[in-house]
Amino acid sequence: MVLSKDHRPTMRTAQDRRRLKRYVERLDAHFQSGKIRGCGLVRNLSKEGLFIRSELLPEPGAPIALTLETVSGDKIDLNGTVRWTTAQVPEPQEDMKSGFGVRIEVTGGAYRDLFEALLLT
Repeated sequence: MVLSKDHRPTMRTAQDRRRLKRYVERLDAHFQSGKIRGCGLVRNLSKEGLFIRSELLPEPGAPIALTLETVSGDKIDLNGTVRWTTAQVPEPQEDMKSGFGVRIEVTGGAYRDLFEALLLT
């Protein structure tokens, strides 16, 4: 699914959907977007973004502050933009878990190190 300029979801084929390779990783995440504060689980990540599984869904287009906790206990603070939520999916699969996609604003520092470590595994 991608979003049109007015943030409505449009469908693409599975091959077209993802521009960058995703890596499956389970990391705890805490987030704040506007008045929404919550926690979730990072399900996959790429060089530019990630998907967080959470019952709380921020608004698409909203800025978001994240703190990821790595397996070793390190904390990574990030800022980004909510790109989409599972609530926007026109025909969700029955077993689809709720969550949202985030585009990371700056992918340097600790996030880059985490991503590069995934490349080596």
